Amino acid sequence: MENKANYNSAGKKSLKILLLVRVLVREFSGFLFCLTVAFSTSVILFYNYYPHQLLPGGTAMTFSQAAYYALLMIFFESPLQYVEDIKLSPLFFLLPILGLVTIAEGVVHLGNLLFQHKRYSKEWQKMIAETMEGHVIVCGLGNVGVRVVQHLKRFSESVVAIESNPDARFVGEVAGYEVPVLFGDVRDGKILEQASVARAKAIIAVTDNDLANLEAAMTARELNPKIRVVIRMFDQKLAKKVEKFMGIEGAYSSSARSARLFAQAAISGNIIDSFEFGGTIINALQLVVEPDTIIVGQSLDYLRNNYEVTVLCHESSEGVADWNPAPSTPLVVGDKLLIMTDRDGLNRLAPVSNKLALPRD
Repeated sequence: MENKANYNSAGKKSLKILLLVRVLVREFSGFLFCLTVAFSTSVILFYNYYPHQLLPGGTAMTFSQAAYYALLMIFFESPLQYVEDIKLSPLFFLLPILGLVTIAEGVVHLGNLLFQHKRYSKEWQKMIAETMEGHVIVCGLGNVGVRVVQHLKRFSESVVAIESNPDARFVGEVAGYEVPVLFGDVRDGKILEQASVARAKAIIAVTDNDLANLEAAMTARELNPKIRVVIRMFDQKLAKKVEKFMGIEGAYSSSARSARLFAQAAISGNIIDSFEFGGTIINALQLVVEPDTIIVGQSLDYLRNNYEVTVLCHESSEGVADWNPAPSTPLVVGDKLLIMTDRDGLNRLAPVSNKLALPRD
């Protein structure tokens, strides 16, 4: 577990460094291009036109010498004798100026970027978002959106969030996860482009406006035909139609999904989650082995065979989880089981929690 934590920490640091490098390359790309062109032009001019007789030994200048001399002149050195030649004389004045501009621009711009990075400013978040790829875009930072971001970060996914209200309740919390947050209308193609939708692998639209979610999904699909689309819709019937006829991978009604969980939780307080599969409601529930119950001392196989349930995970009383427990694993007080079963399985498991009438000494 410690090695895994160290690996995840190293991975996060590597990702931060990669994003920083991408931003620096992107922000300095125009300046570096101009600098490269100016330097290359100077090297070519020195190589072709500088008088050989003025060089030590009177030999022809090589490309490496020309590059070396040009580099020295950029940083205020004078290795070559000045010559009155329209092709060369401007270089003796322009190269030092180029060096001065390079240093000034580099220090100021880099300092500004690092300051924005430290403050995690809106400008920095925008720059980070524009360099992302293979990430997930989350539209809307309400109660649902912030939890979606939390789960994605637990899966070590890269995330960009879009929110229309800069004063929204969870904006600060999401920024604390080092997730760039862009402010604007999720239906606006420009804001989606700033979120690098063309390189994103998925978009999740969970605002409280069905039409905004749908339009954001359609705009994203236009800009990136391969993007996976998941949207939130309050009308479950409309969600099913949208999913079927518009080629959207997932359209869900959070109220409809939570209603099922609330109803099932009223039946059994041990239910963790509930979902539908093949027309059957499947429940995920936690079963704690209590003292003086019928399963104490029995095996997992006994529980599976006698109550017809599926045991996904066994956590011992010491807190050690086993996702592939052996059938012969004995059950002791304090053990926790993650069980998948249908409605009838809940009824079959009811006697498991009943205390046995044991004789007293």
